[in-house]
Amino acid sequence: MEEETPHGEIHPSGLSKARVETLTDGIFAIAMTLLVLSIEVPQAGSPPPLRDLLASLYPDIILYVLAFLALAVFWVLHHQMFHFIRSVDSFMLWLNVIWLLFVGLMPFTSNLADTYFSEWLAEVIFGANVLVIAFIVLAEWHHVTRNPRMMDPSVDKTLVGFEMKRGEMVTGIAFLGTILAAFGIFPGVAVFALIPVVFALSPQTLDYLSSKSRKMMPGKR
Repeated sequence: MEEETPHGEIHPSGLSKARVETLTDGIFAIAMTLLVLSIEVPQAGSPPPLRDLLASLYPDIILYVLAFLALAVFWVLHHQMFHFIRSVDSFMLWLNVIWLLFVGLMPFTSNLADTYFSEWLAEVIFGANVLVIAFIVLAEWHHVTRNPRMMDPSVDKTLVGFEMKRGEMVTGIAFLGTILAAFGIFPGVAVFALIPVVFALSPQTLDYLSSKSRKMMPGKR
């Protein structure tokens, strides 16, 4: 049964996307904030020389930056996907909840990889966390495209295909990074750094959204 929102938007499944977006933003805000706690400055005893302290903290800082940027990329992917859809069904709802479960694990797995940076298993656990997040985003895209009633009919199908390809690239990078993480932090770090690069080199979606917003502004043609 179709349900009309106060804004006049039709939701064929009867489930508004707004609550999912609100929950997602909240979980991401908390997870991205907690990541910084993995950078630990010694509190007990006399502090070491600043240069020695900074040298000892570089693995913490590297993992913090990587984890933060990875979560930022996944948030952007999710934000763009929900811009293109107009409703969610129960499967999509619970798939998103499971996705957020792994997003919430990122502060733990990044801290684990930092604390045990010489242990390959800790790096693999961190990589696997990123991989699962990337895979679920891709699964959400596939579910949406197989259920066209969830999609805004005005969406450019070419753009949807581009977004799915970009999601596949991110998932491939996460998979390769997880495999290389078994050989130590630096190979995995080098690969995970490619995730934000994919977005920096593929701005088509943001350009599309900006142009669409300008067309919707009063007085713009």
